[in-house]
Amino acid sequence: MYKKISEPIEVMAVFKRDKVEPVLFKWNGRQYKVDHVNLVHTERLGREKFFIFSVSDAVNAFRLRFSTESLKWTLEETAML
Repeated sequence: MYKKISEPIEVMAVFKRDKVEPVLFKWNGRQYKVDHVNLVHTERLGREKFFIFSVSDAVNAFRLRFSTESLKWTLEETAML
């Protein structure tokens, strides 16, 4: 079951050709390594565009949001075991 978080996070990402991919993020004093990017899609709110990443590590799933306007990352949801 997913839990709504909506907290800012620090993300290390790589930019490959025409896409961005999160590889590591810090949240709540812990560091999480992204093992899989399971799904990527975009959303718009007015002129602001967001990239939404559904990612997972060895045991947990997360939903990360990247704002192209502010260049900030947010942890939207988590499913932690």
